[in-house]
Amino acid sequence: MNVIIIIIASALLQILLPWWIVAVVPFIVFLARPATASAAFWTGFASIAIVWLAYGFYLHFTSDGAMSDRIAGIFSLPDGLLLLVVAAIVGGLTGGLAALSGCLTRRIFVSEPAGSLSR
Repeated sequence: MNVIIIIIASALLQILLPWWIVAVVPFIVFLARPATASAAFWTGFASIAIVWLAYGFYLHFTSDGAMSDRIAGIFSLPDGLLLLVVAAIVGGLTGGLAALSGCLTRRIFVSEPAGSLSR
């Protein structure tokens, strides 16, 4: 459920707000919903990586790769598809670390019942 919330919210908010909203959305989701630290990181990572990869593929294929290939050339990458993978990893790390931060911040302020999230 967290994956779907993060994907939809971050995809819609990126239309109106700056790119760094992808850090705010997972933070708020895991601040509000309990999870283990590893589950929070990987959920945030996967959610944002999926959003950025999907949008990157959309832009790549609608422009026949012209835009992503030119940007890849600036970074000395062989083609635009590799640029999309690198961008997805960077976005995924941003989302994963933000989700982990939200999870750990929740642990500071909310006491969970004993044994519920002991992992």
